Amino acid sequence: MYFRKLFSLAFVRSKCKKDSEITSYVNGGIFLSEKYKELLEQYDIKVLSTFRSRGTFQCETEQGLALLKEYHGSLQKLALEYEWKEKLANAGFLTTDRYFLTREESLVTYDRYRTPFVLKHYFKGRECDCRNLSDVTASCRNLAFLHKVSSSIEEIPFENLKTETTSHLFERKNRELRSIRKFIGKVHGKNDFELLYMNCFDSFYKEASHALAHLLKAEADLADTDCGMCHGAYHYHNVLILSDYSVATVNFESLCYQPYLLDLYLFLRKTLEKNHYNYAFFEAGISGYSIYRRLTEKDFLFLYLLFLYPEKFWKISNQYYNHRKSWIPPKTLEKLQKVLAQNEERHTFLKQFAAFLNTLDKNFL
Repeated sequence: MYFRKLFSLAFVRSKCKKDSEITSYVNGGIFLSEKYKELLEQYDIKVLSTFRSRGTFQCETEQGLALLKEYHGSLQKLALEYEWKEKLANAGFLTTDRYFLTREESLVTYDRYRTPFVLKHYFKGRECDCRNLSDVTASCRNLAFLHKVSSSIEEIPFENLKTETTSHLFERKNRELRSIRKFIGKVHGKNDFELLYMNCFDSFYKEASHALAHLLKAEADLADTDCGMCHGAYHYHNVLILSDYSVATVNFESLCYQPYLLDLYLFLRKTLEKNHYNYAFFEAGISGYSIYRRLTEKDFLFLYLLFLYPEKFWKISNQYYNHRKSWIPPKTLEKLQKVLAQNEERHTFLKQFAAFLNTLDKNFL
């Protein structure tokens, strides 16, 4: 038993040495690196146990599960995020990764190398399984509740509430696509990605232009689309399903002011991409969202126009253009091949969505 204890202590110390850290024995039996010990001591909490998960340091405290992680964003944006989560909690939306304040009432604490860290409340749960219809329904229901609570809060922390119109967004993306096409056209000795891109560009650009034309035609009718504070990155990685099947929402770093439906669109698009554009997953998401926020005919039209735009093709184009051109990761080619393979499925989904729209109003399309 004595040798087992010595071995355990040596093992922990050797792991910490690799990180240039010193091991401390604290809190009645918890091994904690000196770095994390110093960081956690700046908070008014008692650590009961610790563990690592996906590059983060998590700990059980008397206030529940907490997550300690490096923070590389703007301190101004962090303060805004903190303020908004507190407003959400006060208004009844409680299950977010709210921030702990240090003993000095600061959101950020620093290690000895001046690396900033934040401590957040966290949850025992699993990521939303976007291939599970029940998870999709529950996640969209949670999103609608988030939007409902957000819309009830009068004081919005953003000073400038102007948002880019969707038509301007589509126009900007189309300009970028033309620039990328022009750039690749001048490349000598094109690689496999660039050859495939040139071969399929015209068909995707035609879809992008078609989406913009339809949006401009309907824009006057969509002028009153509800805008408000949105999560900004609401997808399955940022949605946790808890043991009682309630839902927690985490990672609000992309918090922004925009049409609420852009949050719903992002979640549904990523879900559909994972499920070969199976219309049942779209219906499950809409069913869940409608529990707290009823979608109007114009809401459905706006969603349809968003799906009409070849977003994934633009995203891959943008990633290529902003990457170092001397070496294109093999995964970039795989992503483009996948978009091409899925496009027929996407078109089938759009036909189903269009047929649904026509049951609402024959003049929509």
